[in-house]
Amino acid sequence: MSATPRADVGPAAAERLRRVLHGLDSEALARQLARDLSDTPAGRIPGQGSRARALEDIVRRSLELVRNWLLSGQEPGRDELSDLYEASREAARHGLAAEDAIRASNGAARMVRSSFTEAGPPEAGVWPPPHLEVPWAFLDIAMTTVTRAFADQRDLPSADGDSRAATLFARICARSATTIEDLDRAERLGFELVGPHCPFVAAVDGGSAAAHAGLAARLRSAGALACAQGHRVAGLTAPGFDWAGFLADSALILAAESATGAAGLAEAVGNLHDLVTLAARAGRRGRIRPDDFLTELMLANSPWLAEGIVRRVLGRLDAEDPSGTLSQTLRCLAAHGFNRTAAAAALPAHRNTLLYRINRIEKLTGLDLDHHAHRELARLAVVWRDTTGGDTVARPD
Repeated sequence: MSATPRADVGPAAAERLRRVLHGLDSEALARQLARDLSDTPAGRIPGQGSRARALEDIVRRSLELVRNWLLSGQEPGRDELSDLYEASREAARHGLAAEDAIRASNGAARMVRSSFTEAGPPEAGVWPPPHLEVPWAFLDIAMTTVTRAFADQRDLPSADGDSRAATLFARICARSATTIEDLDRAERLGFELVGPHCPFVAAVDGGSAAAHAGLAARLRSAGALACAQGHRVAGLTAPGFDWAGFLADSALILAAESATGAAGLAEAVGNLHDLVTLAARAGRRGRIRPDDFLTELMLANSPWLAEGIVRRVLGRLDAEDPSGTLSQTLRCLAAHGFNRTAAAAALPAHRNTLLYRINRIEKLTGLDLDHHAHRELARLAVVWRDTTGGDTVARPD
């Protein structure tokens, strides 16, 4: 193994090192960098893009490896690198390129190095050079690990068919002109390229990425165009496709549309991704239909507007009542159709206590909860907050 810098330090430097490294929020940095690197999320519900999740995991693993190297003074061994290897295999299954994974590790190393430079100039003899060299030395190790993971994933028997299906699926959804290569892919997969096509998204509750790759392979064997997207499988079938055998699995979540024109396929697939996500969060299994989550899907299609509603209704409550009592009271009222007797019993709270809280809610939000339109606004805010779990929603490109 080539020589790499060690982060051996004295007591003063060790204390400074701990302060800087413990100030790094790995989770927040991973989310931020993954958003910067990610292309197009599969759906519109926050945090559900499979590509973003895969990149986020690589960033998180890389940050922790560099942090531990600096704190321990020891280069990561094979056992420590196994998590980065598995995260890279996962990224390969999502269809990311090895360059994407390497960029994620590179970004993580740069973040750690920046944390030193932003901490200000070191006192004489307290800021040893190895601290600035460790992140760069990590890149050599990360590149080797990522490259090996992607090569191993490509060697799987099912990987070639999944890659072929993913390429053809993306081209059909993008309404790309049919090429000789597309005809060859369709023939190899046994898929009828001429429509009509029925889009679908499926997931196995609690299933691993490998389980979803297996599901995609079985669907392709049954005549579907199916590709694994981490913990989702998406694709197209011909009208009349027999789902009965697959729905025999009680853990399967399936959202499928009827025949859809080429112009609407991409939008339909995005809605189906959101529908499966909503169903999984609600603990639903089997075949899921849009009618089951119409309000949530409507909000998911305009997340920037949905977030505006949340800020309008819940923003002041969150700021003025950190305990969450008022937000919880409003959630309970919405869940019981704003029936005050039912809400008081469910909280539980004395009726006078409930009336006092409602008065505070109305003063803080400017809403009149006896007014139907204001009730509906509050209900939408609660639904979207529950749907996203409080995640911040960015306005889509």
